[in-house]
Amino acid sequence: MDESGIPRTGLALYTALGVPTADAADILHAWQALRDRWSHDHGIPPEYELHANGFLAGRGRPGGRNPRKIERYRMAQEALDVIAAQPGLHITTVYTQDLTHWGLAKRRAYDRLLRLLDQRATETGEILALVVDGDGSEHLYADAHLRLRPSRIPHPAAAVPAHTSPHLQMADLVAYCACQTIARRPSRQFMWGWHARHLPKATAPERC
Repeated sequence: MDESGIPRTGLALYTALGVPTADAADILHAWQALRDRWSHDHGIPPEYELHANGFLAGRGRPGGRNPRKIERYRMAQEALDVIAAQPGLHITTVYTQDLTHWGLAKRRAYDRLLRLLDQRATETGEILALVVDGDGSEHLYADAHLRLRPSRIPHPAAAVPAHTSPHLQMADLVAYCACQTIARRPSRQFMWGWHARHLPKATAPERC
Protein backbone atom coordinates (compact mmCIF):
# COMPACT_ATOMS: atom_id res chain seq x y z
CA MET A 1 0.00 0.00 0.00
CA ASP A 2 1.05 3.61 -0.49
CA GLU A 3 -0.09 7.09 0.41
CA SER A 4 -0.74 10.14 -1.71
CA GLY A 5 -2.30 13.54 -1.17
CA ILE A 6 -1.79 17.28 -1.35
CA PRO A 7 -0.73 18.67 2.04
CA ARG A 8 -1.61 22.29 1.31
CA THR A 9 -5.22 21.33 0.59
CA GLY A 10 -5.44 18.83 3.46
CA LEU A 11 -6.13 15.92 1.10
CA ALA A 12 -4.76 12.60 2.38
CA LEU A 13 -5.19 9.27 0.65
CA TYR A 14 -4.17 5.64 1.03
CA THR A 15 -4.38 2.88 -1.55
CA ALA A 16 -3.93 -0.83 -0.86
CA LEU A 17 -3.45 -3.48 -3.52
CA GLY A 18 -4.61 -6.84 -2.23
CA VAL A 19 -2.33 -9.53 -3.69
CA PRO A 20 -3.41 -13.12 -2.91
CA THR A 21 -0.46 -15.39 -2.23
CA ALA A 22 -1.61 -17.80 -4.94
CA ASP A 23 -1.59 -15.02 -7.57
CA ALA A 24 1.55 -13.17 -6.49
CA ALA A 25 3.90 -14.87 -8.96
CA ASP A 26 1.56 -14.28 -11.93
CA ILE A 27 1.12 -10.61 -11.02
CA LEU A 28 4.87 -10.09 -10.76
CA HIS A 29 5.35 -11.89 -14.07
CA ALA A 30 2.87 -9.57 -15.82
CA TRP A 31 4.56 -6.50 -14.32
CA GLN A 32 8.01 -7.73 -15.30
CA ALA A 33 6.81 -8.32 -18.85
CA LEU A 34 5.62 -4.71 -18.94
CA ARG A 35 8.96 -3.43 -17.66
CA ASP A 36 10.79 -5.57 -20.23
CA ARG A 37 8.68 -3.97 -22.98
CA TRP A 38 9.52 -0.54 -21.65
CA SER A 39 13.19 -1.46 -21.73
CA HIS A 40 12.93 -2.61 -25.34
CA ASP A 41 10.63 0.15 -26.63
CA HIS A 42 11.67 3.14 -24.51
CA GLY A 43 15.10 2.32 -23.08
CA ILE A 44 13.86 2.45 -19.48
CA PRO A 45 15.72 -0.13 -17.37
CA PRO A 46 13.49 -2.70 -15.63
CA GLU A 47 15.07 -1.82 -12.28
CA TYR A 48 14.25 1.91 -12.62
CA GLU A 49 11.84 2.91 -9.83
CA LEU A 50 8.50 4.07 -11.16
CA HIS A 51 7.46 6.97 -8.95
CA ALA A 52 4.32 8.44 -10.47
CA ASN A 53 4.59 12.02 -9.21
CA GLY A 54 8.03 12.64 -10.69
CA PHE A 55 7.67 10.38 -13.71
CA LEU A 56 4.46 11.97 -14.96
CA ALA A 57 5.76 15.47 -14.26
CA GLY A 58 8.64 14.77 -16.62
CA ARG A 59 11.35 14.58 -13.98
CA GLY A 60 14.22 12.13 -14.06
CA ARG A 61 16.15 10.56 -16.91
CA PRO A 62 15.47 6.82 -16.71
CA GLY A 63 18.27 4.93 -18.45
CA GLY A 64 19.79 8.27 -19.46
CA ARG A 65 16.75 9.12 -21.56
CA ASN A 66 14.16 11.84 -21.07
CA PRO A 67 10.90 10.52 -22.57
CA ARG A 68 8.42 13.14 -23.70
CA LYS A 69 5.52 13.72 -21.34
CA ILE A 70 3.02 12.22 -23.76
CA GLU A 71 5.20 9.10 -23.89
CA ARG A 72 5.24 8.95 -20.09
CA TYR A 73 1.45 9.36 -19.96
CA ARG A 74 0.96 6.45 -22.36
CA MET A 75 3.31 4.25 -20.35
CA ALA A 76 1.49 5.06 -17.11
CA GLN A 77 -1.86 4.20 -18.70
CA GLU A 78 -0.38 0.95 -20.01
CA ALA A 79 0.79 0.15 -16.48
CA LEU A 80 -2.69 0.80 -15.09
CA ASP A 81 -4.14 -1.54 -17.72
CA VAL A 82 -1.71 -4.28 -16.66
CA ILE A 83 -2.74 -3.81 -13.02
CA ALA A 84 -6.43 -3.89 -13.94
CA ALA A 85 -5.97 -7.11 -15.92
CA GLN A 86 -4.81 -9.12 -12.88
CA PRO A 87 -7.90 -11.09 -11.80
CA GLY A 88 -6.75 -11.77 -8.24
CA LEU A 89 -5.76 -8.22 -7.40
CA HIS A 90 -8.13 -6.12 -5.27
CA ILE A 91 -7.84 -2.31 -5.02
CA THR A 92 -9.00 -0.29 -1.99
CA THR A 93 -8.60 3.48 -1.76
CA VAL A 94 -9.67 5.73 1.12
CA TYR A 95 -9.27 9.49 1.40
CA THR A 96 -10.22 12.41 3.58
CA GLN A 97 -9.53 16.11 3.79
CA ASP A 98 -8.68 18.37 6.71
CA LEU A 99 -7.53 21.90 5.96
CA THR A 100 -6.38 22.44 9.55
CA HIS A 101 -4.14 19.41 10.03
CA TRP A 102 -2.87 17.13 7.26
CA GLY A 103 -1.45 14.70 9.82
CA LEU A 104 -4.92 14.12 11.26
CA ALA A 105 -6.29 13.59 7.77
CA LYS A 106 -3.65 10.92 7.15
CA ARG A 107 -4.52 9.22 10.42
CA ARG A 108 -8.25 9.15 9.62
CA ALA A 109 -7.66 7.82 6.13
CA TYR A 110 -5.31 5.10 7.32
CA ASP A 111 -7.61 4.09 10.19
CA ARG A 112 -10.47 3.66 7.74
CA LEU A 113 -8.31 1.69 5.32
CA LEU A 114 -7.18 -0.64 8.11
CA ARG A 115 -10.79 -1.24 9.16
CA LEU A 116 -11.89 -1.94 5.58
CA LEU A 117 -9.06 -4.39 4.98
CA ASP A 118 -9.75 -6.19 8.25
CA GLN A 119 -13.48 -6.37 7.46
CA ARG A 120 -12.84 -7.82 4.00
CA ALA A 121 -10.36 -10.36 5.38
CA THR A 122 -12.92 -11.41 7.98
CA GLU A 123 -15.48 -12.01 5.22
CA THR A 124 -13.06 -14.01 3.06
CA GLY A 125 -11.30 -15.85 5.88
CA GLU A 126 -7.90 -14.48 4.88
CA ILE A 127 -5.00 -13.38 7.05
CA LEU A 128 -3.28 -10.23 5.80
CA ALA A 129 0.31 -9.04 5.87
CA LEU A 130 0.68 -5.32 5.12
CA VAL A 131 3.63 -3.67 3.40
CA VAL A 132 3.96 0.09 2.99
CA ASP A 133 6.50 2.32 1.28
CA GLY A 134 8.84 3.81 3.86
CA ASP A 135 12.01 3.63 5.89
CA GLY A 136 10.46 2.71 9.23
CA SER A 137 10.41 6.23 10.67
CA GLU A 138 6.62 6.71 10.37
CA HIS A 139 4.87 5.75 13.62
CA LEU A 140 1.34 6.10 12.27
CA TYR A 141 1.05 2.47 11.17
CA ALA A 142 2.13 0.88 14.45
CA ASP A 143 0.03 3.34 16.45
CA ALA A 144 -3.08 2.58 14.38
CA HIS A 145 -2.51 -1.14 14.78
CA LEU A 146 -2.34 -0.83 18.56
CA ARG A 147 -5.49 1.30 18.71
CA LEU A 148 -7.64 -0.68 16.29
CA ARG A 149 -6.29 -4.21 16.88
CA PRO A 150 -7.52 -5.67 13.56
CA SER A 151 -8.35 -9.34 14.09
CA ARG A 152 -7.24 -10.55 10.64
CA ILE A 153 -4.02 -8.51 10.42
CA PRO A 154 -1.56 -9.90 12.99
CA HIS A 155 1.21 -7.32 12.58
CA PRO A 156 1.55 -3.61 11.79
CA ALA A 157 2.48 -2.63 8.26
CA ALA A 158 6.13 -3.34 7.47
CA ALA A 159 8.02 -0.45 5.88
CA VAL A 160 9.87 -1.37 2.69
CA PRO A 161 11.64 1.01 0.25
CA ALA A 162 9.56 1.24 -2.91
CA HIS A 163 12.55 0.78 -5.23
CA THR A 164 12.81 -2.81 -3.98
CA SER A 165 9.13 -3.67 -4.48
CA PRO A 166 7.19 -3.79 -7.77
CA HIS A 167 3.99 -4.12 -5.74
CA LEU A 168 4.64 -0.81 -3.99
CA GLN A 169 5.39 0.87 -7.32
CA MET A 170 2.03 -0.38 -8.59
CA ALA A 171 0.33 0.95 -5.46
CA ASP A 172 2.08 4.30 -5.88
CA LEU A 173 0.74 4.68 -9.42
CA VAL A 174 -2.81 3.73 -8.44
CA ALA A 175 -2.73 6.05 -5.40
CA TYR A 176 -1.47 8.97 -7.48
CA CYS A 177 -4.11 8.29 -10.13
CA ALA A 178 -6.85 8.23 -7.48
CA CYS A 179 -5.51 11.44 -5.94
CA GLN A 180 -5.77 13.30 -9.25
CA THR A 181 -9.31 11.98 -9.77
CA ILE A 182 -10.31 13.47 -6.41
CA ALA A 183 -8.24 16.67 -6.41
CA ARG A 184 -9.23 17.80 -9.92
CA ARG A 185 -6.18 20.00 -10.30
CA PRO A 186 -6.23 21.80 -13.67
CA SER A 187 -2.59 20.88 -14.31
CA ARG A 188 -3.53 17.19 -14.12
CA GLN A 189 -6.82 17.37 -16.00
CA PHE A 190 -5.56 14.73 -18.42
CA MET A 191 -5.64 12.25 -15.49
CA TRP A 192 -9.09 12.99 -14.10
CA GLY A 193 -10.70 10.03 -15.87
CA TRP A 194 -7.86 7.54 -15.63
CA HIS A 195 -9.10 5.74 -12.51
CA ALA A 196 -12.53 5.00 -13.96
CA ARG A 197 -11.21 4.26 -17.46
CA HIS A 198 -8.20 2.08 -16.69
CA LEU A 199 -9.29 0.50 -13.39
CA PRO A 200 -12.96 -0.26 -14.16
CA LYS A 201 -13.24 -3.13 -11.67
CA ALA A 202 -11.82 -1.11 -8.76
CA THR A 203 -14.27 0.45 -6.34
CA ALA A 204 -14.33 4.22 -6.40
CA PRO A 205 -12.16 5.95 -3.76
CA GLU A 206 -14.11 6.13 -0.52
CA ARG A 207 -14.27 9.35 1.48
CA CYS A 208 -14.20 9.04 5.25
